[in-house]
Amino acid sequence: MIRHVVFSLILAAACASLSLAEVVEFTSPGFPPSRMDAEGRLTEDWGSLKIIVEGDGVMAQGGTVQVVRLEELVPAAVWSCEAGPIRVTATAYRAPVFPSGMDVLTVTLQETAGQDRHVTLKMVVNPAPRVGLSTAQVEKRTVLAIPLETQQLLKLRDWGYTIDTTAMPGWAKPEGECDPAFANIRAGMGGIPIRYRFRVTRRSQANVVLGICESYWDRPQIRPLICLVEGARPMVVDPIDRWGRHQPGTLLFTALDNDGDGWITVTIKPVPGARDQNPILNVIWVFSGDQRPNLARVAKGELNEQALYYVDVGGVRDQPILESQDLSFPVELAANSSKKLTFYVACPGGSVVTPELTAWTTESLFQAAKDVWKNWSQSVTAR
Repeated sequence: MIRHVVFSLILAAACASLSLAEVVEFTSPGFPPSRMDAEGRLTEDWGSLKIIVEGDGVMAQGGTVQVVRLEELVPAAVWSCEAGPIRVTATAYRAPVFPSGMDVLTVTLQETAGQDRHVTLKMVVNPAPRVGLSTAQVEKRTVLAIPLETQQLLKLRDWGYTIDTTAMPGWAKPEGECDPAFANIRAGMGGIPIRYRFRVTRRSQANVVLGICESYWDRPQIRPLICLVEGARPMVVDPIDRWGRHQPGTLLFTALDNDGDGWITVTIKPVPGARDQNPILNVIWVFSGDQRPNLARVAKGELNEQALYYVDVGGVRDQPILESQDLSFPVELAANSSKKLTFYVACPGGSVVTPELTAWTTESLFQAAKDVWKNWSQSVTAR
């Protein structure tokens, strides 16, 4: 029988104190449990996570904790707090994602005093993670994921990487006259795509140049790359076959903000089945749509000042697209309304999925959890 104990979630500045509670454990059948301590800190084998809510009028009002079965099937831990004009509810359960599962944490903020309010929800991860738009990593392990619907609340810079891949300054050894940025790369270790976004006028065009220099392999067909630029035809390039080892090369794309969201997205992916599944990228230039750049001059760094954006990928001035690394989510609450924010948290022995790269949704994750517990209950009953 799964042991039900109390779940608590501290909301600093909203709920400063809760009565002592036992340590919470929740899981899927046959897997190590996740735990929450008496201070409301979610503790995993990689570190800890807690939530802070701040805003005008938010104050300590105490809190209650309880253990429930969602839809009478899925064990979950629920914490609720009347924090002045904001009612806060946090629910956590284990989703059975292969191979080790992951925890799904949903925080609901409800305005109860009949007045429009601005509050901020913060995720505090310890040790401090490296943060991209959709994931946060601790020691190269993806421990937190931000689903697409929650990402919309984040404050963003005008450009930056959206997936936290590995920066490797000085990795490449470019030969000949070229921009110094060709010496640096980002690598998508384990097949993770390299992805950047650039703010542009909605529905506008741009000319995007990608700079690539392969300095590890000396033979073709080992690390071909799929280059995807929004609005342009996808291109597959083998840097060794096209330019040779240590030779800087450039590719030009006519980009278009197809979806009208005011961003152009650039993605580098591995070719399925290729020997090396770790994509690389050295430099990005984004020029206006009416400026068709000379690629030879671009490669030498002569047009950097003319570019709308110039990115030394993996260099010292590279940056995540998030404006802040403290994982703050501004939330506008209309009078008597509520909003839900969902997060995926790595449980013992596992990592979380990358939202842009998975078919899992919050709905399908919960359905999978229900199916697992239903089948487990039937198997226990049949014994």
